[in-house]
Amino acid sequence: MKKIGIFGGTFDPIHIGHLRVAAEFGAELELDEVLMMVAATPPHRDPPVAAPEDRLRMVQLAVQDYPGLTASDIELVREGPSYTIDTFQQIRRSEEGTQVWMALGGDAYALIRSWHRPADVLAQAHVVVLTRPGFAVDLMAPLPEEISERYSQGENGIFIHDSGATLRTLQVTPLDISSSMIRRAVAEERNIGDLVTARVLKYIRQKGLYRSKTM
Repeated sequence: MKKIGIFGGTFDPIHIGHLRVAAEFGAELELDEVLMMVAATPPHRDPPVAAPEDRLRMVQLAVQDYPGLTASDIELVREGPSYTIDTFQQIRRSEEGTQVWMALGGDAYALIRSWHRPADVLAQAHVVVLTRPGFAVDLMAPLPEEISERYSQGENGIFIHDSGATLRTLQVTPLDISSSMIRRAVAEERNIGDLVTARVLKYIRQKGLYRSKTM
């Protein structure tokens, strides 16, 4: 059975921190492939600065140096609202028997109640909440009772849904980098060569992205 990971984000732009954490996610859980899922306009956040085609192209360039990571435009090309549950179903339709594993940051997981059909999302994918060293996450706290009661406690802090899907944390190695930091640095004409891959740096310069100081 193929194990496909989803690591989503606006990637505005994608940076070394994204790539390192996504690679750890794939390696630790022995995933066959991690889809770097480029979001269109995500809820609960300001709209991206760069155009969708530019953000996708930067991800395509970045993953060339990271075997196991693949750029995905599934949520960019889908018409209408782009819901996570629809992404799961589309991935499964493309290859029968595929297991879906989704990485989430702690902030995103804390908002799981506000997602479209959260009960179905948690029942249909193995959800992995990424944590920093020294930070604990109460996985049951964000869940309404009708969802939390469907989980049983397994080994090593893993919760098992009655559908067979799992919910767990994964400690990753964070880098103190953010896309907003990079955008500001570009606008201020500071060097970002140690924050993004060489191909992404070249693309940002060629396209003149993030030069406005009004961001």
